Amino acid sequence: MELILERFIKTEECTVGRLSIINRTFDEYLGREDKEFICDTLEPPIKKMGKDPDYVRQFKSAMPPGRYPVVIRHSESFDLCLPLVVGVPKMTSKQVFFQIGNSVEEIEVGLIPGAYRGDGKMVASRNMIFTLKKLIFQAKARGEGVFLTVVRKIKDER
Repeated sequence: MELILERFIKTEECTVGRLSIINRTFDEYLGREDKEFICDTLEPPIKKMGKDPDYVRQFKSAMPPGRYPVVIRHSESFDLCLPLVVGVPKMTSKQVFFQIGNSVEEIEVGLIPGAYRGDGKMVASRNMIFTLKKLIFQAKARGEGVFLTVVRKIKDER
């Protein structure tokens, strides 16, 4: 299963994106790819330092663009099994949890899925976490790997 995160809002306070699933159909006559919207995401602002535009500060920053594996792991902070993005470069722990929350202030090192309200706040993140877990478990049961591709859609406004 391929998840894609396309960011569409970047402010000094937060980064907002759209999380979708890429559905691929391959048969003997037709091969196609459809993108199915799942939810919005909320991350800390994209931090840049130095001359390298892809340099991300190690704490409270959005993930850098790239393709990363996703697994389900137990989070001690939330005492729940949560989707975990692994192998994220330039992050302190190389891991980013999809986590439950309503605002950027609640993010440790991760992102919040849900419905974006438009004021830097999310709603329905708990329900979306369970939906994502279900999709990931179903993909794993089919023997598929699960990956998240983070795409840079926004140009730097600075």
